[in-house]
Amino acid sequence: MPPSPPQDAPSNDTTRSASAIVDELRSTFDEHFDPAERSDPGAITVAYAPGRVSLIGGHTDYNDGFVLPTTIDRAIFVALRRRSDAMVHLCSLNMEEAVAYALHDPPFDDLPGWAQYAAGVAQELRQQTDIPSGFEGVIYGNVPIGAGLSSSAALEVAVALGLDALFGLDLDATATARLCQTVEHQYAGVECGIMDQMAARLGRSGHALALDCRTLDVEHVPLPLDDAALVIADSRVSRELADSKYNERRAECEKAVAFFRQFDHQVKALRDVTPALLEGHGARLPDHIHRRARHVVRENERVRAGVDQLRRHQLEGFGRLMDASHRSLRDDYAVSTSELDALVEAAQATPGVFGARMTGAGFGGCIVCLVRSDAVAALRQRLTDRYVESFGRVPGLYTVQRNLEATVC
Repeated sequence: MPPSPPQDAPSNDTTRSASAIVDELRSTFDEHFDPAERSDPGAITVAYAPGRVSLIGGHTDYNDGFVLPTTIDRAIFVALRRRSDAMVHLCSLNMEEAVAYALHDPPFDDLPGWAQYAAGVAQELRQQTDIPSGFEGVIYGNVPIGAGLSSSAALEVAVALGLDALFGLDLDATATARLCQTVEHQYAGVECGIMDQMAARLGRSGHALALDCRTLDVEHVPLPLDDAALVIADSRVSRELADSKYNERRAECEKAVAFFRQFDHQVKALRDVTPALLEGHGARLPDHIHRRARHVVRENERVRAGVDQLRRHQLEGFGRLMDASHRSLRDDYAVSTSELDALVEAAQATPGVFGARMTGAGFGGCIVCLVRSDAVAALRQRLTDRYVESFGRVPGLYTVQRNLEATVC
């Protein structure tokens, strides 16, 4: 099992700005360490990286395809200070846990999940560059856990940014994202694509991130949230099946790639399968493999069309693409749930909503809705009423009107 990233923040944290959290971490930093173990006083570096939602581009990233995520207004915060020895002292405010270990010899098997992520980042950095001393730090986050909003990637990127600034490592942004993806692979055991780490590191406030997952080329596409908002509804359904089903979907995609390569030797991933190739030969595949391939091929087209719609400020057209994406994820890729479908249907029936879809790997987690600002209150009420009526519980609701970007303070 992969380690767990930080837990949910207190409920009142939705009203606290990022700058307020940064100020509090600085002012309370020394309270979290034993004075007998405290290093020589030095400058405190604070870094944070946001969670993300995927607007369009579900399960295309590990198929070398195109994705369109955007960051949210919640982040993982890391306050760090150099030590005069080679020890690492870290504490998680969310988990109310602390760890201490030698920088050169982290006991991964004995560390709690959140600390494994942090230690993994430091270990990868040590293999690539020089970290001349130990460090101490405080970690805090308000990205909901288990909701498909990439709290783990935010933690990895925040730690990498903080250590980069603390030790003057001068890391390239894309290289940082790659390093953090390696941490997921090597230390968390999750063979994820690179979308989450790229979004957390390169996402820009007021924009979505159009990413080519093969070349890692990016375009920052304006996301007009002046008169619109993103409403995220958390189904609060545990994503226990997500890892196993995720690996199953990857294997199904690989079978489709092997099939299409018979007809075009240039096919290395489903990103290379054209609509014509799919139409000409796809029906010969087993039905479920055909549907997986069809989703990826058409989802890549939807991402490119969505970028064009946002460039032209066409929120209605973009919303229709979100709706189509959810139908494809539900019917062809089979990663939705009755809870996610009910939330999407309730959103789509609300006046002022441009579009809605599940976000993340599926089998639980969240949906994301693009909605006119004056319809946010009605949407939140509709989502709550429908969910209580159908499932007897209240969804988690988060409204994003200004997204964050990774920052060192």
